[in-house]
This record gives sequence, structure tokens and C-alpha cells, in this order.
Amino acid sequence: MKFKIGDKVKFLNDSGGGIVSKVVSSRMVNVSVEDGFDIPTLISELVLIDPTTHSEKMFNEEFNVSTSEIADGIEERPESDSSHFPIKGMVKETPGAYLALVPHNTKWPVTGGLDLYIVNHTNYDILFSLMLKEKDGTYLGHDYNSVESESMLLLDAIEREELEKWQDGVVQILYHNNSTGAVIMPAHTTFQLKKGKLNNESSYQHSDLVDGIALIYSLNEILNQPKSDFFNSEKKDVGINPKKAAEKKRTPIIEQHQTLPRVAVVDLHIGELIDNISGLESRDMFAYQQKYFKDCLESAIANNYKKVTFIHGVGNGVLKNAIIKMLKEYENVDNQSASLSKFGVGAIDVLIRPWR
Repeated sequence: MKFKIGDKVKFLNDSGGGIVSKVVSSRMVNVSVEDGFDIPTLISELVLIDPTTHSEKMFNEEFNVSTSEIADGIEERPESDSSHFPIKGMVKETPGAYLALVPHNTKWPVTGGLDLYIVNHTNYDILFSLMLKEKDGTYLGHDYNSVESESMLLLDAIEREELEKWQDGVVQILYHNNSTGAVIMPAHTTFQLKKGKLNNESSYQHSDLVDGIALIYSLNEILNQPKSDFFNSEKKDVGINPKKAAEKKRTPIIEQHQTLPRVAVVDLHIGELIDNISGLESRDMFAYQQKYFKDCLESAIANNYKKVTFIHGVGNGVLKNAIIKMLKEYENVDNQSASLSKFGVGAIDVLIRPWR
């Protein structure tokens, strides 16, 4: 059921009720009560008091809430009061910033809409800017805000037909802390939320970050970064040869998947690698996935990466077995299962040891 500002509602699991003062998301509204407070309440826990139905007679109760105050105060209500939520309990995820897509229908996650949160699982307060890619290739700002330490902010409630505009974007993050004394470089992360992943039930796994099932996308992990990674380690050459300056350096393939300094996540699902797979046979797609894995791994080794997570999916295990077999050809790598809560059972971490 959809509510609108000014609707009279009754609490299902508590006494009393009030007037809807703000629609927070497709699952939550603010209810102004007689004490003058706004209470964030799940829609599923409310009953609409409609004068044209029997509910008005069943719950015949007046709530001393001024509707004029609600109307006058809509724009003045601080956004953070109702859209910020603390992260609950113990969280096993690596400290960092994340995007979390939480399905409205937890039983059938690929149906219905999604709530999009930015999650700050760090000891820092963050400032962020989120931009979405337009059809002409430009980026337009969608949202900017601050998120306190160990909390998350609801960015938007997205209907299924609106998902297309969220498939390509950029998030920039600044970290701030008055107590630790540490400095972390700002993060600049691109993200791609493709239909194949959004419409795959296995993409939605239980996460402690949101205390439920969600599709989690890492923006910037900050645990165990060496001090040199807190700052830009690229040295500028003062005496640059004009000819060399004019030469355009080729961007390493692994940088397309970088999530933080010397760390990357590569999704090997064929739908993530090739936009149009029509006409391709299964053996061709499998060969392409293996080649892409090898190219990314060798690019990571050449560019001194320390960890690459390869998402191979569940399936019949053929791609995973091929990856493990290929890894035996490299002396300076180890592998382990990737984070279960973040990637499910369909991913592997490749840890790269520096050459001695």
C-alpha cells in the first residue's frame, strides 16, 4: 500500500497513530504523533484510516496533530533524521564504504523494487558525491551528503523499470576523523550494476551490513592498507622528455576493476564481459572467460597488485576448476575463498606475493 503526506494512520503493533509527514522510501514513512515527534515507521506496520472504508469506523480516533504544521515543515525537516540508520550488531565485512541494494521482497528478491543505501562501515565520517552516467556519456550529479561512522544512508527507492539509469555511475568519497590522526586518500570508484546481476537471485546474499539479504558492492575498503597507500604513490617526473610526455600510456586492464590501491574485483560472468553474446557458443564464451582471467591476473602481477577477487559464479564449477588449474602456473600467487557474505560461494581471492 502506498501512503502520501497527510494520510491518517494507525499503528498495527502499538497503540495510537498519527499523520504521515514524510514518505522516506517505498517501505517507510514518518508519522507525526501528538507529542510532536516524527516516528520513522515501516509501511507494513501501519493501517490507513480511510473515511470511505470500514477502517474509519473500526479505528475511530482523533489524533491531535496539526496538518498545517506538517505541510509547512516538509521542506525544513532535516533529511538525515529519517534516512540515516545505524549499522546493527557485529559486522564481519571488511571496513570500508559500500553500496547496498536491498530488495523490497526478500522472499523473491528479483521482483519488486530495491532500496539503495550507501553504507559507511568505518571509524570515519564520510562525505560523498554520486553521479550517474547519461546516454550521451556525460555524468550528472544524483546525490551528495555525509554519512556518520558505522551507519548507512538511504539514497533512493528504485522501481524495476528505473534500474537502467543506475547501471553505470561514479562515487567519490572523502574521509574525516578528528581522533585517529590517520589520513586516507579520497576514493574515486566507478560502479556498474548490470541487469544480469540485478536479476539473478544468487546475487542477493545475507549481509551483516544491512542485517538482511542485499546485493553488496564495495566502493572502497580501507582495512590493512599500508601507510604508503594512504597517499598517492605515483611520483611526478620533473624532467619529462617532451616526446615521452606526448606518448599516451596504455591503461592496464586491471585498473578497470580497481576498488582500492592494489586491490581489484573482476566479475567473470560472461554478461559482465560481453554486452551481446548472441551467436556465441558455450565453448567460445568459456575460452573468453579464461583469457580475460589470465589477462587480468598478469596485469595485476605486472602492476604490483596484492589481491584480486575473481567472481566465477556457482554453475557447474567448470570455470572455478579452470581458474585453480591456471593458478598453478604462477609461483607467486596463493588463493582462498572470497568473503562469503559479500560474494556468496561463487568467488575466489587471488593473493599476489611480491617478487623477491
